[in-house]
Amino acid sequence: MKHLRLALVAFASLVGAAHAQEDERRAPPVEIPDFSNLDEYIYEPRSTLTFGFRYIGGAKTSFSGTGRLPSPEDPGAATGANLARNYHDGAVQPDGRVASRLDNSGNPVIDPQTNNPVFDPIAPDGRTNSWSYSDANQLAVTPGYIAFNSYSAEIADSAVRRKDGESSSGMDISMSRDMGKLFRGRLPWTLTVGMSLNDISANTIDSVRANIRTLTDLYSLYGQVPPAAPFTSPGTTTTNAVDAAGNTILNDDGSVRTITTDTSVLIGNEPAGRTITTAFDNTSVSNRWKVKGAYYTFRAGPTITLPVTSRLKATVSLGAAMVYSGTSYTVTQTFTPATGAEIADTATSNAYKLLPGYYADATVQFDITERTGFYAGAILQSAGSYSQNVDSANANYTTKIDLANQHGIRAGMSYRF
Repeated sequence: MKHLRLALVAFASLVGAAHAQEDERRAPPVEIPDFSNLDEYIYEPRSTLTFGFRYIGGAKTSFSGTGRLPSPEDPGAATGANLARNYHDGAVQPDGRVASRLDNSGNPVIDPQTNNPVFDPIAPDGRTNSWSYSDANQLAVTPGYIAFNSYSAEIADSAVRRKDGESSSGMDISMSRDMGKLFRGRLPWTLTVGMSLNDISANTIDSVRANIRTLTDLYSLYGQVPPAAPFTSPGTTTTNAVDAAGNTILNDDGSVRTITTDTSVLIGNEPAGRTITTAFDNTSVSNRWKVKGAYYTFRAGPTITLPVTSRLKATVSLGAAMVYSGTSYTVTQTFTPATGAEIADTATSNAYKLLPGYYADATVQFDITERTGFYAGAILQSAGSYSQNVDSANANYTTKIDLANQHGIRAGMSYRF
């Protein structure tokens, strides 16, 4: 037993020694990284988004062309009785007078369907009771007659009217990407692309030289005192019927019997004479030219940054621009004749143009935080010009819309990411 105990102790000592040697041969444990300093793992923003407004001068516009204002009425032929004739300051229509149809005994004929008297047109006598006029000046042309007029105008004005459009404020947005540094690492530069939207608005009104054509027809008043203008005939009056004793006459149903009397003023039913005159005039006709629309500006180019302080910096950008413009061009011609209402005509056209150009801007930016800030600066943009026409039956006008050498300001917020 003694020898057995000694053998077990020796075996345990050998096993312990072998295990100790194995632990010594093992590699040291992997160290856990120190994550207490994370600055070196933060992403550095390289892109900048700006969004704000842009206030820029308006387009320069010019207007030219010719047009016409035809007579809106048809006075008909110079001769011919009882024709429908329409003038700018009145109308003369076929005679509307009628007379009761009588039977062989001289009594009015009654229509069995309506139980009303039957009327027939009177025999033509060269006069009419159906007419109207609007202006007292129509009585001053020839005593004893009333004048009816029809007007038209041919615009023959070669002058060019120029008008600077209104300045406009619109949206402005751009994106920049850091591209490195220039001049041995002293000046950062970025590649910038942007887009903006602004309005086009210009209009002007001016009198134009025109050749005025006046057609005048005279109608006889047959010695009557002319009624005051405006006047419309025929006219009637209605009175109660009375008997010889002055008592009101009643119908079979008890209602009061009335008598209608024609009080129309009669004039000739065809012109007694016609004259046509033409004369140039600088005040009777005016035009209003109007351009309305909007344009997008797409731009791209390099931007150089000039650091001033850690938060304040200045940038300068220069590059190519592309303008997409859409405009509506409207011309309204207005003629104010000697008598009657105004005569007007309006013509409109639409145009869409793509214009190449360039831009330049200088901006100051102040950073509030590492990612956000404000900016403000001046801009210059030039994109050429284009022409737009209005062509219709009565108008042939041209406008030139010039988007060159526009100046303005821009401002807004920036965000780096």
